[in-house]
Amino acid sequence: MLVRDIMTSPAITVTAATHIPEVARLLRAHQISGMPVLDERGALLGIVTDHDLILRNAPVREPRYFAILSGYIPLNLEEHRHYKEQLRHTMAVTAGDMTEPDIPTVAPETPLEQAMELMLDPKVTMLPVVDEGKVVGVVSRTDLVRLIEKLEGAVDPDAATQRTEAEPVLTGLHEVILYVQEMGTLVRFYRDQLGLHVEEPADLEDCSAENWVVLDTGATKLALHSGGQQRLGEDAPMLVFAVADLAAARSVLMARGVTLEDPFEAAPGVLVCHGRDPEGHLLAFQER
Repeated sequence: MLVRDIMTSPAITVTAATHIPEVARLLRAHQISGMPVLDERGALLGIVTDHDLILRNAPVREPRYFAILSGYIPLNLEEHRHYKEQLRHTMAVTAGDMTEPDIPTVAPETPLEQAMELMLDPKVTMLPVVDEGKVVGVVSRTDLVRLIEKLEGAVDPDAATQRTEAEPVLTGLHEVILYVQEMGTLVRFYRDQLGLHVEEPADLEDCSAENWVVLDTGATKLALHSGGQQRLGEDAPMLVFAVADLAAARSVLMARGVTLEDPFEAAPGVLVCHGRDPEGHLLAFQER
């Protein structure tokens, strides 16, 4: 198995000029632990992680010194190194100011065993996947654990397939995606006039520039997607069904005559498969 078989692609990235509040928002919004940092040409500079944010906000502890003549010598070199690193993070303004450089990377064709060996180092929490000088994805510990979970659970594949066919494929209507042209206007309507609670992005008053806004309807979720102008003829709502195992559900549904497209990762950790009903209405099946 190769890195390309499990990597998350495309990668969520920031530039060296991205301000730190935006870095924190992206990590939280996408539920990820780190992101590659790119320069203005799209080349990899390093990564920024949740550890960098924690280090930035942790109490600064000055190392211990002993005086000799007119100078000071640190008692513990590791304490001194940590102190300097924390000061760098505390004074940082942008992602570039606290980027971790000289990180290991892999290619899409790198054997997965090699990536696992690199991630045995506790300091390596994610590996940027670089192809021809461009970041095409990342491999995180979550990607590895997801693979290991499937491998550990594949004791009897035939029995698992029989259970899937016997059990309901769908676990519920998860959300309805409505393609809109004026995101700000639609958010104000559903939030301020209908009284729906905005789940994502949280605490953002003006959503005009957002591509996705998710509202809680109390039963399913209503996701507004600012793709209306780009999806002429396809701007009807998309019904999104939740499934426990997308691969197994897709196999069962296709055996029943449902035409489905290949699965893809709509966001980190969010596996989706599209299809249509007999009248052409858009359907999606999302692993939850």
